[in-house]
Amino acid sequence: MQKYAEIARAYLKTQLAWRADVFFNMLFTVTRILFAYLLWGVIFTGKDTVSGFTFHGMLSYYIVSSFLSQLEMSERISSEIFQRIRNGTFSKYMVIPVNIQGYFMAMEAGIVLFYLAFDFLAAFVWVWVFRIEFVWVSDVRILACGALMAILGLLFMVQLNYYLGILTLKYEGIGTLLMIKTI
Repeated sequence: MQKYAEIARAYLKTQLAWRADVFFNMLFTVTRILFAYLLWGVIFTGKDTVSGFTFHGMLSYYIVSSFLSQLEMSERISSEIFQRIRNGTFSKYMVIPVNIQGYFMAMEAGIVLFYLAFDFLAAFVWVWVFRIEFVWVSDVRILACGALMAILGLLFMVQLNYYLGILTLKYEGIGTLLMIKTI
């Protein structure tokens, strides 16, 4: 278990190096929430509720859904496995003393932890800047089930992308499968 924690820590540290994709990811998150605020502001003009949602309830829903969709970044796993197998450099993962699947899961955990911090920061800033009265579910069991479903969804996507990447060992090209998965 210590080995996988070290792998996650190493990928978390590599994410801390200043990179343009981190800046643009934060910029697009801020822009997306700003456009959602403006769009829902227009839709809720003169109305208290639309289809049972209040303005603050809809913004809370949007922030949570965009937060969860940004956490899923496992697409790079299948691409990396595909490229490494095609280029003949996949043996790199065979000589390290860890399970290859566990390695990719730890790698994804490190990357997700990094972006999780920025997503929490962005959500907090937007709730504070726009004075959004964040709507919470009062039942703790529902919140716990939602968190469990988010974690299980992330694990499922890591597994799916890992197995799709491994299909490169059997088939010459998996580009069509990756495209279908993305749709």
